Amino acid sequence: MNRPPQINRLLAGIGLAAWSAMAGAADLVVAHMAPFTGPAAIEAAEYNAGIRLAIKATNAAGGINGQQLVLKTANDEYKPEQAVAIFRQLAAENTVATLMPVGSPAMTRILKDGLPETLKLPIIGLVPGAEPFRTPLNPYVYHVRAGDLAQYRKLVEHASTTGLKRIAVAYADIPFGTAGLAAIEGMLKKQGQDLAARVALPMADPARLPEIVDALARNTPDIVFVVSPAKLAGDFLKAYRAKGIGAPLAMPSYGNADVLCAIAGKDTARGVIMAQVMPNVSNTAIPIVRRFQDDIKKHGEKDMRPNIFQLEAYVTTQVLIEGLRRAGTAAPRQRLVPALDALKRLDLGGYVVEFSPTRHTGSEFVDISIIGRDCRLMF
Repeated sequence: MNRPPQINRLLAGIGLAAWSAMAGAADLVVAHMAPFTGPAAIEAAEYNAGIRLAIKATNAAGGINGQQLVLKTANDEYKPEQAVAIFRQLAAENTVATLMPVGSPAMTRILKDGLPETLKLPIIGLVPGAEPFRTPLNPYVYHVRAGDLAQYRKLVEHASTTGLKRIAVAYADIPFGTAGLAAIEGMLKKQGQDLAARVALPMADPARLPEIVDALARNTPDIVFVVSPAKLAGDFLKAYRAKGIGAPLAMPSYGNADVLCAIAGKDTARGVIMAQVMPNVSNTAIPIVRRFQDDIKKHGEKDMRPNIFQLEAYVTTQVLIEGLRRAGTAAPRQRLVPALDALKRLDLGGYVVEFSPTRHTGSEFVDISIIGRDCRLMF
């Protein structure tokens, strides 16, 4: 399989054995189940790097309540049936929680089957943040970042304030994409607007993107919102720019500047508008960003280059770490949910998270950024 170089580097650090952890009886075992192969492999690998960094730094500082954290890593290959089987196996073993599972097909199946609450295995930081994964509230699922609705709302507001009326949506043909389309369309209808166009982007057939871009261009949009995982968004961006269409592109945070630049080129990606649910990874004036950067220097793997995906995983792992610290050493899996539900305004250093029994979306932070020169995000 041909993968971008950064994926080969990251996968080398993960070691994709079904269970890559060797845990002792006194260890706290957490799991990251994600598709390390397939269309969301970039996100999965970068998230895993951020999780590993946070765990390594925590263990170096003495662990949690005298216990070391151990990470299990499992590849569900973007297959819902495999994800279900892995989740059931994790629940049957000594796993205290799962971190940042990736992929809307798998998560749709896992939540529909009621596995977190039935098996009593908490999920922290489910990806993506589509509203069907957040409503109704699941007592065993916690969302750290602001939801997709908040991102779409910010993008719609940005288009409105800049006078861009004809909004089109290009969306991945998976549950996360169709949910995004419905959310944006609903927001526009409340303002008395209709979409200028909508086109589905095939996850399994990116060769069709040029003809899809042609169909989109015929509707002369003022701006195009792209709701897609990072790799497909990069492929779409490349095809879109090749057609010479002038309307700007805007994306939720899943687009990821580094991936867009790697696939489409830095000059091609310049000017893309992106919602962000994490602080600027370069702004070390923000304490959590400075801590993240410092931990990369102290504990990061060779050639680790900080990015937004890694920062989100690092922040999400810090939330889990605080929950486990408060849960104590006796039955931490059973006591983790009450501990997280009791988190009141946890300030991680310029990034605030708050949970309660009726609130499982920790942060409301959303900002608008633009990809500038040399792929640097400006916000």
